Amino acid sequence: MTSDSHAVKIVIPGDVLYPSSELRRPGKGTYELHGSIYSSLAGFVFVKEEKQRERTIEVIEVRRSEVGHDHVVPYIGGVVTARVTSIGQRFAKCALICVEETPLPGGAEFGALLRREDIQATDKDKIDLARCFSPGDVILARVISFGDNQTSFLLSTAEDELGVVSAVAESGERMLPVDWVNMQGVKTGVKEPRKVARVPKMNQLIG
Repeated sequence: MTSDSHAVKIVIPGDVLYPSSELRRPGKGTYELHGSIYSSLAGFVFVKEEKQRERTIEVIEVRRSEVGHDHVVPYIGGVVTARVTSIGQRFAKCALICVEETPLPGGAEFGALLRREDIQATDKDKIDLARCFSPGDVILARVISFGDNQTSFLLSTAEDELGVVSAVAESGERMLPVDWVNMQGVKTGVKEPRKVARVPKMNQLIG
């Protein structure tokens, strides 16, 4: 007989979960090494109880999402939707909104950095970050690494399909792409530079 407990915490690959023992063993998304159980995924820790004869064994698992909930965790290689919150000389700070096509729940706060050298594949030393993004922009980006804690990540928009998909002008006006390096206000026609994502929907808009 097996029973599930609730998710314990969010972890990333390589995190130590529990000491292993005769009454505790690794399950899906985990592995055992030197007497400890480690996570091999980014996700939620679950502790399952299995009845074996007259004793109960704990099986430790890591899953990408909670069964029956929309909780998701960003992972290396995944494409995310993020909102730019601030711009510096060397990087832009972002807040993650979606992982692939799944929105993050309101209580899940994942931050990210987009460094200047990860904005585009060429001419990295000539990039002016402020001409690529602006606070309030919504971007598509790829997760390339974990940050300095379990809820921060490093992003890249170096692929053509990644970059700004929605923007607001300095005046607060909504903007749409007019080419791959400019957004334009829908009412005033004022242009501002951006690193625009080359997604199919925008292909139809730009032509």
